[in-house]
Amino acid sequence: MKKIIILLSLCFAYACETTVKPEPTKNIELTESQKQADIDSVKSLVSDSFQDIFSDFDSTTVSKYYTTDFVLLENGVLWTNDSIYSYIRRKQANKSTVKRLNRFEYVKSEHSENMIWVAYDNYAYFVKEKDTIGKAHWLESAIAKKENNTWKIQQLHSTIVRKNKH
Repeated sequence: MKKIIILLSLCFAYACETTVKPEPTKNIELTESQKQADIDSVKSLVSDSFQDIFSDFDSTTVSKYYTTDFVLLENGVLWTNDSIYSYIRRKQANKSTVKRLNRFEYVKSEHSENMIWVAYDNYAYFVKEKDTIGKAHWLESAIAKKENNTWKIQQLHSTIVRKNKH
């Protein structure tokens, strides 16, 4: 009986060792051109989101650009999707004739598998009819992540750039 138990144990151990095991998931290395295409896609995502959300006040586009856990950190204030929706409602109720025009200068970007970080200068020009009535400049960064094969912004960080008085 003891020999049978030892023999069965050895057979079981051998079967476990020879069982086909699945290959570990391998990360597919992206080429530099693929990484650049992703970064360009995220840059477009940033500029398009500012146009649709902060210039055109289109609340239907928030979920197109932002993840459900999106946060914007701006000069000590935390914004979420809900506060973005509230902001848009206030702007729509105001019915201002002032238009916001955006311009971006990208400073740096990093691609890491399913996340991309970009840093940029964000310039806004506020125009009423044909006159520029105001300007603003922010230094910003965005973190985008890939969800279901689509890039979305998870976080924005924004700091107003003040003119040097030196």
